[in-house]
Amino acid sequence: MAEQATFYERIGGQTAVTTLAHQFYDVMQRDSIARDVLEMHPDDLTRSRKRLANYLCEWFGGPKLFGQPYVNPDWLKRRHQHLSIGVDARDQWMHCMTTAMRELNYDLQLQQDLTKVFFELAGFMRTRV
Repeated sequence: MAEQATFYERIGGQTAVTTLAHQFYDVMQRDSIARDVLEMHPDDLTRSRKRLANYLCEWFGGPKLFGQPYVNPDWLKRRHQHLSIGVDARDQWMHCMTTAMRELNYDLQLQQDLTKVFFELAGFMRTRV
């Protein structure tokens, strides 16, 4: 039985994952619907872009660029605990990610599979109702 490909492999490796992270932030900066979630970030998104790319690489099954203890969703939630993340912020974040995947022409099955795991993670990150 063949082993299931990781998201990292399905996306196309490190360069493709980095492109997704950058596209995600491009959408966030461009689309007014994401204004609230953009305000939760620093003005200079250089570090945020790199950290998201590194996180996604590791979370998707690629190289350990972020740091194993930090890929844990519990650590990630604690790291964002100071922010007021509710349903609106979750939905804005999801808008940015699903738009980025669509704009990068991910195949429909990959978009659906990633949307599911991203929605679970984004929902877990909520700090308020």
